[in-house]
Amino acid sequence: MAVSEKGSILNSTGVYGGKYISTTSAITPDTGYVFFAIQVISDAVVTCIGNITGLTSVSIGAGTIFYGKFTSITLTSGTVIAYHGI
Repeated sequence: MAVSEKGSILNSTGVYGGKYISTTSAITPDTGYVFFAIQVISDAVVTCIGNITGLTSVSIGAGTIFYGKFTSITLTSGTVIAYHGI
């Protein structure tokens, strides 16, 4: 799906919502969305499936925000907010 300029702006504002994740189960975005940004709330060990390779059991510090096109997030520890995008 191509993202319009308007869609890109809306993605960056978090208008599509997201999910607070603190569980160790795999979490997927709502139907029709991807996760486009992940904000680490407390130090986390993260595995993500998406367009960035090598994100398997990666330790990421609190306060970090990383971007991509993710279809699944699994935490080993920590908490994150995963923001929906189109």
